[in-house]
Amino acid sequence: MNSRNKLGSRPPRRRASPRRRGIIIVLTAVLMVFMLGMIAFAVDVGYIANARTEIQRATDSAAYAGAGALVNGTAAATTAAQQYLAANKVAGSAVNTSNATIEYGVWNPSTRTFTVTNTSPNAIRVTASATNQPLFFGNAIGNSNFGVTSSSIATYQPRDIGLVLDYSGSMCYDSQFRNINLLGQSAIEANLQQIWQQLGSPKYGTLNWAPVSYGTSSTSNSSVKSKFKLNTVAYPYPGGSWDEFIDYVQSDNDIQSAGYRNKYGMMTFLSYILEKRCGASDTPGLHVTSEQPITALKDAVDVFLSFLSDNSTDDRVSLSIYTFSDSTAKLEQSLTKTYSLISNITRNRQAGHYIGGTNISAGMTKARVDLQNNARVGAKKMMVLMTDGVVNLPSGNTSSDKAAVINEANLAAGAGIPIVTIALGAYADTALMQQVADITGGAAFIVPGGQPIAQVQAQLEQVFAQVAADRPLKLVQ
Repeated sequence: MNSRNKLGSRPPRRRASPRRRGIIIVLTAVLMVFMLGMIAFAVDVGYIANARTEIQRATDSAAYAGAGALVNGTAAATTAAQQYLAANKVAGSAVNTSNATIEYGVWNPSTRTFTVTNTSPNAIRVTASATNQPLFFGNAIGNSNFGVTSSSIATYQPRDIGLVLDYSGSMCYDSQFRNINLLGQSAIEANLQQIWQQLGSPKYGTLNWAPVSYGTSSTSNSSVKSKFKLNTVAYPYPGGSWDEFIDYVQSDNDIQSAGYRNKYGMMTFLSYILEKRCGASDTPGLHVTSEQPITALKDAVDVFLSFLSDNSTDDRVSLSIYTFSDSTAKLEQSLTKTYSLISNITRNRQAGHYIGGTNISAGMTKARVDLQNNARVGAKKMMVLMTDGVVNLPSGNTSSDKAAVINEANLAAGAGIPIVTIALGAYADTALMQQVADITGGAAFIVPGGQPIAQVQAQLEQVFAQVAADRPLKLVQ
């Protein structure tokens, strides 16, 4: 028997059936068609997704541009929005502005709702569509084109802001012995010496910085003047006299509290000036000194203006000061974007610059009228009102003068002008300032008295910086 036929020999190799080979070729062809279809589908889906991103970007940029131009009116905003729409491409083609809708209205951040209105709008909504955009492989599945739509809302209102600042005589109380119980005697004396040095460290007669005791409260003025050689020098300022200074040292209660009754020197002379003759017509030049708290206010205003300048906010600012020499107020600067004008004026005014009284309502009136007459179309009008005291003008009757402030607050509310109030110091009428803020839909801030001036300045700067930074510009939807 042949050995190749024995058990364990290698079996013969089978040949593939021609029929089975044909099935594999057909299956491969079907799978390739399916894979190509999936690839085509993925390409078209990605293309559609990219188109959606592009049209969203187009409406976002158009809404931003329109919101930025809204200060000049809705016509200018529409032009800006259309320009940005046309500059964007969707699926390779420029957006057709005829397929876009531009609406104006009011955005409510609490409810996140947009209400269409052309009355003082603060927001713009841009809706755009790109229709009949061709697909790459859509014909294969019976759909040759597609469309995408997007909507964006942006809100932006540059502000027209009326600063209303208290420049009454009490704005140098923190440099006077009257506040000795709040600030401490050493702090006040250090501030008085600083003011003296800023004035050039003047000396008159034989008066030195440290007060020298002489006589009693009944000692004649002529004797005091002779003792300190004041009869040989003219009184240095337009308002006041050596006789008035001597009477002050001999009788003032605040001087007595500080232990300087009948003590004569440049310290008590500066105390006399600040308490009795702080106005510019009496003692010009005090604006260059660090009389407090008005210097802290000036520094805070500069922080406010610096923020606006650094951030290109397009805000405008006016400045009203009370109380003016006619017992009302003065619009020192109408609305302007040249912030240095505001800073220069605040720096060149001193406590009690015109007169010492406090006519808050008159300051509010000046700012309100300027805002109503000169604010830009679409700009957000607002007022920042600061006081360190209690109203005592125009009538001199506290109840009537408070009523005038409330009346002005109601007029501001009717004009759509919210008021941010800042009550500074221990003497400020915080309740009245809160009421003004509540009536107008503004906000109230309190900077307490009895603090070191560095803390007062820091808190004032924080308040003004917060007001400056509260920008109503963002893409909200």
